[in-house]
Amino acid sequence: MNTKNTVKVTILCVLTSFFMKAQHTCNETLSLFAENVKTKQYAEASPQLKKLQKDCASTNYVIYAYGERLLNYELKQASDKKQAASSLIQLLKDRLKLFPEKTKKGQFLPKIGALMTKYNIGNIAEQYKWFDDAFTQDKENFTNPLNLYYYFELYYKMYEAGTYGISLEKLIEKYEIIKEKLAAEKEKAPKNTEAIEKLTTNMNVYIEKVATCETLIPMLQKKYQENATNIAWLRKAAGQLDAKKCDDGTLFIQMVETIDSIEPNANSKFYLYQIHSRKGNHKKAQLYLDAYIQLEADPSKKAAFLNKLGKTSEKNNQKSKARSYYLQAAKADPSSGRAYLNLARLYGSSANVCGTDDFSKRAIYWKAAETARKAGNVDTTVKGEASGLAATYMQSAPSKTDIFKKGYKGGEKILMNCWVGGHVIVPTL
Repeated sequence: MNTKNTVKVTILCVLTSFFMKAQHTCNETLSLFAENVKTKQYAEASPQLKKLQKDCASTNYVIYAYGERLLNYELKQASDKKQAASSLIQLLKDRLKLFPEKTKKGQFLPKIGALMTKYNIGNIAEQYKWFDDAFTQDKENFTNPLNLYYYFELYYKMYEAGTYGISLEKLIEKYEIIKEKLAAEKEKAPKNTEAIEKLTTNMNVYIEKVATCETLIPMLQKKYQENATNIAWLRKAAGQLDAKKCDDGTLFIQMVETIDSIEPNANSKFYLYQIHSRKGNHKKAQLYLDAYIQLEADPSKKAAFLNKLGKTSEKNNQKSKARSYYLQAAKADPSSGRAYLNLARLYGSSANVCGTDDFSKRAIYWKAAETARKAGNVDTTVKGEASGLAATYMQSAPSKTDIFKKGYKGGEKILMNCWVGGHVIVPTL
């Protein structure tokens, strides 16, 4: 071997030896450092972290995992919070750079943004960018509710500043996106429900300051024509107006009617019925009500609403109309006895308006009792209530003595010359 080659080999051996020694020193320091952090010997761990950052930065991601714990502790104790936060930020940046495969952006980018926000490091746009990068690059792992709130709050401040080109429409879009993400996180982690609801409420407060009917309606009006067939946009825009109680204006009604014309369903018909009823457009409201009743596929939901309509008609002394709704409710959900109970009470309230004498007036109670019994027959859940009601009505109906005195033997028909119509059959003695 010539001298030149001998020198090369010697240098290589020296370098290898040096590297192995350095690596051994790094691993040894890391081991001591990790143990000190685990046992909360932070004073001993602090100089070890500095050495590891300087001489062994790429040795192992554990340096940064334990280093974060140490620097979080030092941040709590520090008198100069900004400086301590800056040290932690640098550690997190180094981990992102050196160990990207061990560092989820959705978790770590917002940590940096949160530290900058909390300790006033950098300007709003610089702080915001860390959260935005996390959301756009790794939304799945961006799960911390407080950091999601910071993400919105900074965007709102940029909007409020008026120098970042953020429109009200963009602000509302950002609000909807982050609110949806928070709702998803609440569903995944119910233990966070209370905190997430509080953060969402705080976001709502910000939006309520700027998204009023006066600002929303003109903004959406401009977009309406170009989105008149875009069902997704229409639903979102109508939802925004509804959330802000801007649901009495022409634009809102236009949107809902357009949605209904594109995708008619029971919900849209019912909603339009409510809108036009509230505005006093009774003819139009009735058309939507009839359509709702025809389209509603849920028997219990349909029956409950028809019973409610019956009650309203009853209060307005529209007994014939009330009966019609109760009968429709019974037809919609034959297994529910509630409609028959309502109908029984309706009949029972009409003793003084049906009939020409005391006997024929009280005969309506037979019909009321019969209807109450029917309620118990079709629905065991109301059987007790139905039996009690039927017994009460039978006590008020003509007695056997009254029937005998009238010369009836049973089976005779007594005409109901009132809103009830038809007849009542006298019971057999």
